[in-house]
Amino acid sequence: MVAADFVVGILGNIVSILSFTSPISQFREIVKGKNADNYNGTPYIATFLSCSLWILYGVLDPDDGLLIVTVNSAGVGMQTLYLALLFIYSSPEKRVKYFGFVVLDVVCFGLVVAFTLVAFHGESRRTFTGVICATFTTMMYAAPLAALRTTIKTKSVEYMPILLVFSLFVNGCVWLTFALLVTDVFVLVPNAIGILLGAIQFCVYLMFRNSRPIVNEKQTEIQEFGTEDIDVKSNNMITQKRSLSRLDAFPVIRSPSLLSPHKSTSTQHHEVDVEHGSVN
Repeated sequence: MVAADFVVGILGNIVSILSFTSPISQFREIVKGKNADNYNGTPYIATFLSCSLWILYGVLDPDDGLLIVTVNSAGVGMQTLYLALLFIYSSPEKRVKYFGFVVLDVVCFGLVVAFTLVAFHGESRRTFTGVICATFTTMMYAAPLAALRTTIKTKSVEYMPILLVFSLFVNGCVWLTFALLVTDVFVLVPNAIGILLGAIQFCVYLMFRNSRPIVNEKQTEIQEFGTEDIDVKSNNMITQKRSLSRLDAFPVIRSPSLLSPHKSTSTQHHEVDVEHGSVN
């Protein structure tokens, strides 16, 4: 009979891998346009390091670590592909930046592995690695909170990545269940925090989903000023058309700048003649 924790772990692998594949449409546009300068590679660099650390944690847990190793190996593979595409289609300056961050990831991972193997023994190795992995995962779940303050301030859900929040919430529920079944506190704690943060964001989303967004006062003033300016220009144009009724008889298309009230009558006659001659 298949153990319940194994079934939940397989489900967790599927959900997590689907989350890893979510940027594919974005990278399809990058390959199509052959330009990645407007995209930020930081999330993929961070995820690359996080998955690498979870692989180490899974290797140190021979009993229940297999499914943790498989899902995070897929994560490392996907992030490597994304970073390679960013490197290929980015400017030379960004290539140097990405290369430096990837080297930093590899160095950090190597230092963690070396320190874990040298400074700790037995179960303490898994404990040390588990604390680091739990910290990284908690930061991942907290990332969408950056848009939460904007949502509350503007009363608009426009900037809330609700699909990302939903995927992280489902992912947290599955892995929390797995952690309870295998009694793994390092998997349990960050995913429990992720579920709590996801629930808070869902509540905020439902609260402001149908709310009327707050318009910035400066933006309102600019819009009002722009409207008044258009009205003034329209009135000026009407006045000028009346005063230049004789000139309007010519079949010439004039730009508004030629009807400026600050120009003399002789200047206006000269510009109209020039334009009339150019048309003919």
